[in-house]
Amino acid sequence: MSSEEPTVPVYDPILALLPIISSLAVTSWAVSQRVGYIVTGALLVSVAAYGVLMPDIRLQFDAAFFVLIGGYWLGLLVHYYYAPHTELLQYIAATPLAVLATVVVLPALIDGRRQTFTMGLTLVASLVALVGIGMVWHELQTSETLYESVGDSVFGIEGIRTASIFHNPNGFGFVMMVGSLAALYTFLARRGAVWLGALMVCLLGFVLSEGDAALVGFAAGSVLVLSGFDRRFGVLGIGVAALGVYVAIRLGHVGEVMETTLLTRVDRWVASLERLAQDPMLGIGFANTAEEIDGSRGPHNSYIYPLLNTGIIVGSLYLGALVYALGQGIRTRWTPWTGFVVGLAVAIFLYMGFESLFLGGLSPSSIMLGLCLGLLLYSPERDGPVTDLRSKFVIR
Repeated sequence: MSSEEPTVPVYDPILALLPIISSLAVTSWAVSQRVGYIVTGALLVSVAAYGVLMPDIRLQFDAAFFVLIGGYWLGLLVHYYYAPHTELLQYIAATPLAVLATVVVLPALIDGRRQTFTMGLTLVASLVALVGIGMVWHELQTSETLYESVGDSVFGIEGIRTASIFHNPNGFGFVMMVGSLAALYTFLARRGAVWLGALMVCLLGFVLSEGDAALVGFAAGSVLVLSGFDRRFGVLGIGVAALGVYVAIRLGHVGEVMETTLLTRVDRWVASLERLAQDPMLGIGFANTAEEIDGSRGPHNSYIYPLLNTGIIVGSLYLGALVYALGQGIRTRWTPWTGFVVGLAVAIFLYMGFESLFLGGLSPSSIMLGLCLGLLLYSPERDGPVTDLRSKFVIR
């Protein structure tokens, strides 16, 4: 059993889980995207209001982070002034809410019952994985095509890739990456057959997604999670990761990914940087990115995207906020929880190098990015000056 001493009511981490669960609908085929946005937005507003109004919840604001992200938001206003765009207006409206809810309020709800939150996240991921596994099993029972999201090969085995409740296997892979890291932390913290079984289910669902970017993120993140409990576990994790890469190379999967997915993305990255060089001050705004770089899709890189959309100055403020949060998290005394938070952050940051997501959105990846930044910044154990404002709002 854990030695964690709960300091908040059990329903606080459950409230933190609700926006994450509802965000799954945004990228799911089971519910319309519009409904997903409405429900997730309403939950974020409700949870943010709860966190601000409840006197017992101690919120933290990192001044440097908010200067950086605030400068980015002001840059969005400047862009809208010069080139009004509906999508840009939506980001301008949603970003403050998303930052307040995910970066400020959710970590305060989680911190007093960390394992309760990770147990809930593990169970959610396990259910999503079981749905995906069930879809594969159902599809294999007949020669007919039952699900559009099931098919393709996984490491040379035909017809077993699945996207579960999502439109795209990559979205499923991201959720399983986060869920598998949470399951790994939960098992190491609490032990027991139940949590070992949940970890196995998550890992099986993760493999069936064959989300290559998510697999890279998980490999790095899991080493940090393991090292939070024992450095020797971290070394063992590196060995297992290296063995996994060797097996993938022998199966031909690494070479195939490099020749197809990776090279395609590199071409988009180069084209995006060439287009940015033409307008380095303001970028392309929120025009059709694919058309601007002469491709069918955007750059598929969460670091190039903000630079391309908003220009080098504003985009650098946004990227600077991410780097600053990671640095603050690494500064914290190394504990199992720190290992999990930093491991999750590294996994998401690596994933962002190959997919597109923004802080301020309502998708699962955007909400988890905001929450991860908040967890990196929220740490009572971090050294540094703290000014208590009316015992509730703390600014660093």
